[in-house]
Amino acid sequence: MNDIEFAHSVSPRLGALYEQAKELASTTPGHALTFLRSFAAIFCETLDPSTKGEPNLNRKIATVLTGGLTSEKVLAKLRTLQNSGNKAAHPEEYDWTTLDFPAMVEEALPAARYLLEHLRWLSQGPALPEYTVSKPTLHNQRELSFRAIFEENPDAQYTLGIHFKEKADHLKASDYIFRSDDGYGFTSRSAIDQAIHWLKLAAVSSHIEAMYEYGAYLARLQGDAFEDKRREGEHYVWQASERNHAEALAVMGDYYFWGSARYEQDLEYARELYQQAAVHSHPRALAQLGRMHERGLGGRVDFHAAFQCSLQSAEAGFPQAQFHLYTLHLQGHAFAGESSAAVNWLIEAAEQKHPEAMLELAGLITQKRVPDRTVIDAQALYEQCIGPHHTRIKALYALANLLAIRSEELDALNHALSYVYNCKDEIVNRAEHHDLLPGCERLTAFIGEKINTLMARAYPQFSFRAAVPPTITHQPAYIGPPVGRNEPCPCGSEKKYKHCCR
Repeated sequence: MNDIEFAHSVSPRLGALYEQAKELASTTPGHALTFLRSFAAIFCETLDPSTKGEPNLNRKIATVLTGGLTSEKVLAKLRTLQNSGNKAAHPEEYDWTTLDFPAMVEEALPAARYLLEHLRWLSQGPALPEYTVSKPTLHNQRELSFRAIFEENPDAQYTLGIHFKEKADHLKASDYIFRSDDGYGFTSRSAIDQAIHWLKLAAVSSHIEAMYEYGAYLARLQGDAFEDKRREGEHYVWQASERNHAEALAVMGDYYFWGSARYEQDLEYARELYQQAAVHSHPRALAQLGRMHERGLGGRVDFHAAFQCSLQSAEAGFPQAQFHLYTLHLQGHAFAGESSAAVNWLIEAAEQKHPEAMLELAGLITQKRVPDRTVIDAQALYEQCIGPHHTRIKALYALANLLAIRSEELDALNHALSYVYNCKDEIVNRAEHHDLLPGCERLTAFIGEKINTLMARAYPQFSFRAAVPPTITHQPAYIGPPVGRNEPCPCGSEKKYKHCCR
């Protein structure tokens, strides 16, 4: 008996999902993970039939847990399937990190087998039959291609489309030159073109998932020349949403939240669409609902609803919601008197490489508010936050400040000085965080004096002076009437405009 036969012997429904995931694991691992997320939902229904009418996977898991029908280890396996499935279904929400779908499948398939063994133990006792874990083959891919081409089967066409899209997304990481319309480059071009070809064929045949995927691709195209394509794509997404496709409902919510090619901004209707997607445990829709309830967008302010929506999304493993729970705590709207619970959610978000969560956690560590974490841990988090665009400036400043205050080594102080210079350059070039410039100037002087002191102590017979550049006063750009390049600058500096505020 192999693992697929064992799965079918325990439960035909679970066996079918496990077999589909196993067949897709080597060619479309991301797609395979979505089958394993469905596996988790059916597992809960098998344990407790009362959950069959519940579309929310979080509530299914909570029901079997509170009913005493499972253990913490089983819960951990369910969360593995849920979290990895959510990431595979919504990879665009994790653009700050690289999702390794093959590694996630390697973890998820054994988790599914453990759940199958648990069901077998519940029904027939602890004696499990011996079975071997078979290796996936490429036979199914060849069969899939035959069905897509010669039988024109929409399911096969959709699966081939997803296979090529996952391949394109993987190859995209090695592209250096990107096309401005869709963001794919030379290395990934062939794969994404193949993906869109097959997804379009399936979408024209009214395949719901294909309508969403093909429509979402068209709707994301950039440039004035693609306005009609964006409208066409949004129509496909709308068609999928009309058939209750959770991701399509959430994206339609985005269209109405921001306004789009086809749809005018309507916050009330956006909230309604997010709510419909949230019924299906859609983690991003839940997180967005949490923010809307908090800010009173599309309806009244409701901090309790904001907390509940964010909590459901956080429990599903969505890092944005985990971080939002912490921010709700800071505002006094969650975990009153339970700061450790809020910090635990912050840690979970940081462990998923959420940049803002890592930045905040590093700050708490430097304040000695996180047990068993050291300044070295904070430094490592700050270093990771230098990469993402929206946390780079704050991370550079915090890292320079940390090293300047706590280090007495020349190498570390030279690094700190470099971080300050980079921070100032980023502020000037991006016109953001100008409030940090005075601090940068003070840090520059402080680090320079500290370097001078250390050098004088190490080499008393010599005189040293660190090469600290003079303080620069950054003036706001001139926005008045046009001024000639060689005319006096209107700021009153008596310099030519080309040498001053231009």
